[in-house]
Amino acid sequence: MDKPAVRNALAAVLAAAALATAGCSAEPAPKPRTAPEAKPSASAPACPGSGVVIKGSQVDAAMGTRAMNITLTNCGTRPYEVNGYAGIRVLDEQRKPLDVKISHGSDVVDDVGPEPLTLKPGERAVAVLMWRNLVTDATVPATNGAFLDITPAEGGGGPQTVREHVDLGTTGKLGVTAWHRERPRTRT
Repeated sequence: MDKPAVRNALAAVLAAAALATAGCSAEPAPKPRTAPEAKPSASAPACPGSGVVIKGSQVDAAMGTRAMNITLTNCGTRPYEVNGYAGIRVLDEQRKPLDVKISHGSDVVDDVGPEPLTLKPGERAVAVLMWRNLVTDATVPATNGAFLDITPAEGGGGPQTVREHVDLGTTGKLGVTAWHRERPRTRT
């Protein structure tokens, strides 16, 4: 091949490459994709008809003692009154109630006792669940809850079910403190 033919071939290759990188091609441009429809987040629960939503928090475990905050948030538009102790039922993996004795207060956390609270929309109340993961009888299987049914007051309102692991060992006991106003968090 002579030099002008090589130059022409090289120029044609470079021109084709330039057109390809500029997005020009013989194929039609792909159609733009439409954005998927936004779906509500699974972590943002809807506000139930009661006007409050209840959630558990991460369990704090130390030397066999367990503690978990539960929060009651007024997600409604009106003030919500709460006084006393949450109603608690521990459920197994199939959501069947387990034989667990629920007591007020705890030997680990101070319970100031019930006080009437009026929560404005967006405000929260907190209670603490406490238990010990002890095996006191090796012949008895350990009690492990997979869910909690929680009502704002004992015997009152429909329960809200939250997925929380509660490993009671063989004690079969769970303590709950009264609802109290959530304290502002301090920076450390």
